[in-house]
Parts: sequence; structure tokens; C-alpha cells
Amino acid sequence: MPDESTRLRVLNIFFHRYIEMLYPYSDLLTTSTNFEAVALVFDSERQTGTVISNVRYMKQIVFAIIKSLPICRIIGVRGFIRGLSILRSMSSLWLSMFGDQKVKHLDMLAVQDQYRGQGYVSKIMTPLLAECRMSNTLCTLETQTPSNLPIYEHYQFRTVKVIPLPNSTLEQYCMAFTPGVAE
Repeated sequence: MPDESTRLRVLNIFFHRYIEMLYPYSDLLTTSTNFEAVALVFDSERQTGTVISNVRYMKQIVFAIIKSLPICRIIGVRGFIRGLSILRSMSSLWLSMFGDQKVKHLDMLAVQDQYRGQGYVSKIMTPLLAECRMSNTLCTLETQTPSNLPIYEHYQFRTVKVIPLPNSTLEQYCMAFTPGVAE
């Protein structure tokens, strides 16, 4: 992105459409009505895997891409296509390694800058992982930020796969929390 302002405009459109796309399959968690921290948690049990369910999901993806086209005015068509290509390589296809096991996937976790370092991640993670323990559900996530690894390791997430992102120096760290293991 050419500058921070452009990056924020693009991310605003992208995340709005991304949440719209995943909302039927996810829970949106927040710390309070002030939204100090927010998380989007995909629940595998809401995506049944039937042909109809898969078609609906693909339709959601297509609509999200179409609704994101205004980004082209900001970063151009080439930038938009490059962004889609990066997103495709950052997919959650690695989750297939868990077969039919129930999964809650922490798809997004954000803490407003002024609230960082004040325990707001715990206010999201503690109830989420307690729910995973109670229902014996695997919890997974991805991060491309190596400095995030110790934060998630604190909650007993373990790196299960590292995927280098094509044409980039970034790597996707795929992590899993398994209830009852190393607690």
C-alpha cells in the first residue's frame, strides 16, 4: 500500500466484506459495548459440508469479492487481483488435516491500539477456550506475525504448520489449541 491512509481505507472495505461473508458461520465476540477487542470465530458445525451448504458458502465468497470491487478505485485492478491472490494462498485449507473434528477457528482478533497490553486478549480467549474445553472442540488460528506466537502459546496454542506465502517474505503460522492437551 502506498501509505497508511490508503491501507486503512482498503482494510476497512475488506474487513467489512469479510465479516459479512463469514458471519452466518461465525460468532462475533467482543469485550464490551466499547469494542476494546473484537474476534470473529468460525464454527465448523455451522458449515455442514453438504452440496447446498458448500454452494451457499461459495456464493458468499463471490458476493464478498464483488462487493469489494470499490477497492479497485483505491489500489487499481492489478493491486486488487494481487490481493486476492495473496488471500488465496493464506487460506485455511490446512484445517483439513483435522478431518471431521469439530473446530472453532479464530479467524480474526483485533484490539484497539489504546487498549493493548491491558488484558483484553484474555477477555476474548478465556471464555472461548473454556467453551472449547467444555465441548471438546479444537480451536485453531493463523497469524503472519511472528511476535504474536508467544501470545497464543501462552494460551496453549501450538504451531502445527508453517506455510510460506508465495512471492513474499511472510509466513503463515498455523496454530491449534487441543482441549485436554498440555493444560
